[in-house]
Amino acid sequence: MSKLVLVTGATGYVATRLIPFLLAKGYRVRCLVRSPEKLRNRPWLDKVEVFVGDVMNEMSLYPALKGVQSAYYLIHNMASGESYRENERIGAKNFGRAAKSSGLEHIIFLGGLGGSKENRHMQSRQETGKLLRESGVAVTEFRSSIIIGSGSISFELIRYLTTWFPFIPAPVQTNQPGQPIGIKDLLTILTSALEDSRYRGEIIEIGGPEVINYPDIMAQYARIKGLNRPKLRIPFFPVSLSAWIADLLTPVPYEIAYPLMQELEAPSIVLVNPEQKGLQDLQSLNSYSTSLHYAIGREEYGNQLSWLGALSTRKPLVGTLVRTTGEGFLIEHRELDQVKLSDSGMRFLSGDLEKKWELDEFHPSEWIRIKKRMRLAGRLFIEVQYKDCQFIQTALFEPNGIIGLVWWYFLLPFHSFYLRKMVMKMTEKSGTIR
Repeated sequence: MSKLVLVTGATGYVATRLIPFLLAKGYRVRCLVRSPEKLRNRPWLDKVEVFVGDVMNEMSLYPALKGVQSAYYLIHNMASGESYRENERIGAKNFGRAAKSSGLEHIIFLGGLGGSKENRHMQSRQETGKLLRESGVAVTEFRSSIIIGSGSISFELIRYLTTWFPFIPAPVQTNQPGQPIGIKDLLTILTSALEDSRYRGEIIEIGGPEVINYPDIMAQYARIKGLNRPKLRIPFFPVSLSAWIADLLTPVPYEIAYPLMQELEAPSIVLVNPEQKGLQDLQSLNSYSTSLHYAIGREEYGNQLSWLGALSTRKPLVGTLVRTTGEGFLIEHRELDQVKLSDSGMRFLSGDLEKKWELDEFHPSEWIRIKKRMRLAGRLFIEVQYKDCQFIQTALFEPNGIIGLVWWYFLLPFHSFYLRKMVMKMTEKSGTIR
């Protein structure tokens, strides 16, 4: 029988990319989550075991750890605000004790690379690794530089801020080097720790093959997207103001953006190449430019047809009406339960479209995604699903710079009216559609 692997923090970005990667390699996967409803749309849900638990409650961990040989510790408590450092300590201690008592053989922990002594977030990440090791279970700790992938927090900050701003802010204190690594390479390295015993007990620094200063990381994204974004050097820019702007303009909330912005004031580079330990040679990984192209094209989705089951968004796409952002999109999402498709809806789900729309992907009678390009504003995608009498509509607008952002928000009432009208036309249900 294939090896059973536990993935904690299974609703997070890295975990949701890692799980299908492990399944494709033949591993059995068990997920530990606090909110299982957030996994609802994942296409691999019926291929994994789902256990509800919380590292803040040690007793809730034992059922998930039973019979497991290796576990990925991908839990982060930044969203808990000022208390996140203490919560990180408690969570790591609880998981370590439960793992040791359950006979777990190996913990694989993904932490962060670099950081200054003043950076409480990076200190907390490295303390988490230390506490896991103190449990007595063999630990592989990966310390990663910036992760580049559609949905990763670092990449979403790059994407949204470069799109929103007419220039690239370059405060003097952030002119620091980093080694951005693509999500595809990261997943390969994370799974190699399962397969190669030499990784056990090691602290391994990982990053891409190139050292690039943070403002240039944004500048390369702008060039690939065809955006004219000159760099503007600024003597000083407060971290709190940077985090507030990120909270306002990106899918990343203030309490998460603040410690990440602090990290930009210190280098995030590999000092000891894993090759020196006989492990992965970082120079063989994808270049930053290649990783950017993969992220922009969402190529990490692989055979994932429905974006609804892959997107990382600020608010979960669950509910009657959700407006949110994520992966470069401005999103409006609707769900209706206990409805029937009208004749128009059945024709639509069979690919019978109005001329102004172009078919992007579809599964006849169940699932369809259409698209429309506005020459100046950007691209609009509408994804519709119908299953078990539930109708789901998700509109995803990918703006082309500031013009697209203004177009979407200025005309938002009209967009919403059009989308509601589309739902009403395709379904048969009494009551109000929001």
